[in-house]
Amino acid sequence: MASKYGAVPTDQVAVDVTHVKPPAKTSRSFVSDHFRALMLACLALLVMVSVVSTGVLRGSVSQLRLEDVHTNDRCVVYTYFEDQGMGHGGTVDVWKSIWSAAGWKPVVLSEQHAALHSDYQDMKDRFSTYPTTNPLGYETACYLRYLAVAVVGGGYMTDYDTININVPPPPGCEFLPNDGKLTTHDDFVPAMVSGTEQEFDRVIHDMFNANLDETMTTVGQQMVSDMYFLQYFAIKGTIALAHNFYSSPNWMADPPCDDNGDELPLMFHLNTDKVRNEFGGADKPAVMNEWFAALNDRRNRCNPVTAATPEEYAQKFLVPLGTNKFIESLWMHWDCVHSGCTPTEKQQAQEELIKSAVDKDGNPVTLVRLGRQFEFEGTLGRRERRVREEDLHKLW
Repeated sequence: MASKYGAVPTDQVAVDVTHVKPPAKTSRSFVSDHFRALMLACLALLVMVSVVSTGVLRGSVSQLRLEDVHTNDRCVVYTYFEDQGMGHGGTVDVWKSIWSAAGWKPVVLSEQHAALHSDYQDMKDRFSTYPTTNPLGYETACYLRYLAVAVVGGGYMTDYDTININVPPPPGCEFLPNDGKLTTHDDFVPAMVSGTEQEFDRVIHDMFNANLDETMTTVGQQMVSDMYFLQYFAIKGTIALAHNFYSSPNWMADPPCDDNGDELPLMFHLNTDKVRNEFGGADKPAVMNEWFAALNDRRNRCNPVTAATPEEYAQKFLVPLGTNKFIESLWMHWDCVHSGCTPTEKQQAQEELIKSAVDKDGNPVTLVRLGRQFEFEGTLGRRERRVREEDLHKLW
């Protein structure tokens, strides 16, 4: 059997068949002579039909056992994938490669894992009725991934279009942010979510039992999704937020160091809109690989950062909300520019902090965005043109 960290095996299990020496020939009929063999063949056929029928009816869920997938290893990072005909299989492969290179144990979950939860069918049926403008299969999968992570023991879950340049797994493979409370690491966007088994289970039940009208009114939407539920829960204070995905790879300075010359923790969500509008419509796996390579090269001009304890790890990598002024400045600048806000005195001070970045030798970094060579289109293109027209890009 494959390791608990590997993909779920799909091949049929080989069955050892004991061969019995046939009896000596007699003058009996063919049926008499072969009665035992015919009976065994019929029984084998019945068993085969039963196995195939069960696999079809239950989605081969019987191939998966809870004891083979449950773990408290916090060096595992999960994503969830069900092929919805969108051609994202290549993206999942790149996700596995990138997160593995950063030192994690990447595992792809599926509906087989979610189906091990005792409330799976009730939840799937209800979530399929929630109002959405997205394809039903895709939206339902977004909910079921929380069930799947609850089943396997909680931990870290990311979208499969995230890239991790230099954030290692926690030392000792035990740490979870905020004492295991469900935490979204890209504001309320579930690009990365962490929490205990109990927290993932609690939150998916909160989505299941939610008042849809109240949720939509609170977040100002005409539909619900796992992201809008997380936004609602954040407003209500029942989940924690962090800004560990604080910008975009093409918005980073060159090199991506802070005001001490230390490399910044670099994780990014390359969602479909961003890839289409900011990266010229290139295919997502190529964009993920290109920026992974580019930022790995440029960060070598910063001081490397390590953490030996969970406390150091929390302060240097999965930084709690509001505790790292430089990272919060980057996030606020990104958010302000893309929302079209008028910079306040506080935000102007944050921009000055960004300008104080140096490389490992103490030289000022080149405050020019790495993505300046791209011609953007669509909504983000209009925002990018505004950035250029108002010379805001000179900050980078």
